Amino acid sequence: MPDAYPLEGVRVLDFTQYVAGPYCSQVLADLGATVLKVERRGSGDVYRAQGPVFLEGESVSFLTLNRGKRSIAMDLRDEADQSALRALAAEADVLVENMTPGTLARYGLGYSDLSEVAPRLVYCSISGFGQRGPLAAEGAYDLTIQALSGLMSMTGHPDQPPVKVPVAALDFGSALYAVIGIQSALWQRQASGRGQWVQTSLLETSLAWLSMHIATRAAGGEEPRPLGTRSPFFAPYEAYETADGFIVVVGTGGGDGWERFCRAIGRPELIEDERFGDNALRVRNVEQLRVEVEQRLLTAPTAHWERELRAANVPCAPVQTLDEVLASDQVASLGAVREADHPVAGPVTEVRLPISFSAARSTAERGAPRLDQDADARFGEADDDR
Repeated sequence: MPDAYPLEGVRVLDFTQYVAGPYCSQVLADLGATVLKVERRGSGDVYRAQGPVFLEGESVSFLTLNRGKRSIAMDLRDEADQSALRALAAEADVLVENMTPGTLARYGLGYSDLSEVAPRLVYCSISGFGQRGPLAAEGAYDLTIQALSGLMSMTGHPDQPPVKVPVAALDFGSALYAVIGIQSALWQRQASGRGQWVQTSLLETSLAWLSMHIATRAAGGEEPRPLGTRSPFFAPYEAYETADGFIVVVGTGGGDGWERFCRAIGRPELIEDERFGDNALRVRNVEQLRVEVEQRLLTAPTAHWERELRAANVPCAPVQTLDEVLASDQVASLGAVREADHPVAGPVTEVRLPISFSAARSTAERGAPRLDQDADARFGEADDDR
């Protein structure tokens, strides 16, 4: 296995808590950057006390989002700490923050402040609504942006209450856009010699993910609405009930995929059914299609239909529980989940960074830090402490 990480030598000053910011800086740490996490003196990142599950008093939520970092505790209101943080920023390559816009500027730690003393600094801000506009100063959470951005209005089943995506999708998504922006700015700095202000937000992430819906609506399509597991663009494309569970079927928009699907489930007569003659008709008559398909799928268990559909080269998958996924040979083959030791929590189950390199390492070996465990750390010392 290669010894080097891709971002070794990159120094990150981390003013983040909750989810989006910490996940961004954890990805940077997983790629080899030295990350100094600045936490509130006394209490630290709010997720240290968040739970709901703890290992020997350590929050699993915090452990999951802060692997590979160092922790220093500071009081932003203290002038001595402000001075120390400016000195650290002058040594850093990257600063990441996800506070309400304007918060760090009140303490002389905004982009305009630090770019004067650290012109090479890449300063990244992750926020709910962005850095400008009538809502910019508002606080936000993944759930509130799922609601406000329109995402929640089209999630769930028809004629049922709105449903959230069951993970903090916009937090994690904006974190990854931030990583892309940071790495792009570092690359540009090689030519320009200067850093810049990288900005992203949960609202912009949601809009980016809804781009197909936005373009379709602008072109005269219908207002998006909840469709359950269905797609507004293709059919068959949903989870169908079987004799013992559910199976997801992706029948492509082309005629060949539709014909293979019909023959695989023993309903070749549907190929000539005028209600389902092409993809547009199948989308229009999707509920009638579900009735016809499930009438057949309910006669046998999921495993049977999975074998039949795979043999016919029809994309499909059983709807599995998380325990079933974690027990699968595929997850084991990827080495995606591992157990790491933490000095307080003990063995901690981790999901590695989902990137593999042919000539570099990924995923930090070091666990999440204890509060202020690196109180006297400076970047030069921390760089050597891998």
